[in-house]
Amino acid sequence: MELDWSQNLSLFALGFSSLFPLINPIGTALIIEPYFQGIPRTERKAHAFKIVLNCLLLGLFCLHAGSLILEFMGVTIPAMQLAGGLIIAKIGLGFLDAKEDMKQDDNVAGTITDSLFYPLAFPLTLGPGGISTLIMLSAHAHTTKITQISMSMITLSFSLLAVLVITYFCFAYSHDLVKKIGPNGSRVLNRLLAFLVFCIGIQMAFTGLMHMLHTST
Repeated sequence: MELDWSQNLSLFALGFSSLFPLINPIGTALIIEPYFQGIPRTERKAHAFKIVLNCLLLGLFCLHAGSLILEFMGVTIPAMQLAGGLIIAKIGLGFLDAKEDMKQDDNVAGTITDSLFYPLAFPLTLGPGGISTLIMLSAHAHTTKITQISMSMITLSFSLLAVLVITYFCFAYSHDLVKKIGPNGSRVLNRLLAFLVFCIGIQMAFTGLMHMLHTST
């Protein structure tokens, strides 16, 4: 079987560019930094690894079971693209319209071990937007030839892994990021990524709508 490397590279780029602004490694690292305050660097790295591992397991489940869930519920791929795109666009628009940064709980110290999955992995790192995107990407991969489906799913899995590797380093060194970027830099970065999320959502929704109109004619 001859692999279409250009198609797989395009799929990797699609997965990475869709997931990176939604997971937002740098912005999320700044948000969860209060959970890591007072924790030694070695423990910080261990906690960051567990958070990312939880995200990876959850993400792989959504990615590989997403198309089966859609098929079981009778949802078409264009409908998923349209609905998922609107949800993602709404999330991006919500971030753009946010008047204040997320407030932190003053009592987070000492609760890090109990918070590694909820809320640090889900929904702070891999939230509804990321999960919707993974399911949409899974559906998109299953539109390829049967011989390409397995490779497409592996490619998307690596795109998720690549984003989460970056996320791990951002979490592990979140204290250094806070000092270098500062609150103003964080706000600017979050707004830029929010706009990118909004654009990706609009593109997804538009693609789904065009497919639905095409199949109805």
